[in-house]
Amino acid sequence: MELFKIFGKWFWALCILTTFVNGAVFRFRAQKHIKLNPELGEGYNKIIKGFVIWCSIPWIVMGIGCTVGGVPSVWYYFNPKAGNLYVLAFFASVFLIWVLGSYWILFKGGALDLVKYSGILNYDIKNPTILKLIWIICVLGGIVAVLMMFTQNIPIPKM
Repeated sequence: MELFKIFGKWFWALCILTTFVNGAVFRFRAQKHIKLNPELGEGYNKIIKGFVIWCSIPWIVMGIGCTVGGVPSVWYYFNPKAGNLYVLAFFASVFLIWVLGSYWILFKGGALDLVKYSGILNYDIKNPTILKLIWIICVLGGIVAVLMMFTQNIPIPKM
């Protein structure tokens, strides 16, 4: 039970660590592409840095809530309709990333960038429309999950 309690309190830190590990994996994958085409290095660095920074924001917000904001554990984030301001700030940060990410991918050439720098992905996707569709499907899935959290009565585990 103690491990469960620690996990609930520090889940956000594990997520930040995972984001940095993913950034390192992306950098590792990009190396062979950069060796073949060194002028791509700056673009890869920009995308990886952006990924790490932007994807860390919600976890930092969650961490603030869990360490100084009086949110007892990560489980409270599954019940945002309770109205805790730190939980709502977490969701606001996620929504902001969805909006900014959608703008970048759909309208500012982000999908083209990800095709050009596809060495960070597991799959060599050559069509930016496919990346746009994947993004839209992921965001829609996230919206459905958030709507469920805001409308359902999800019980919080006892610590």
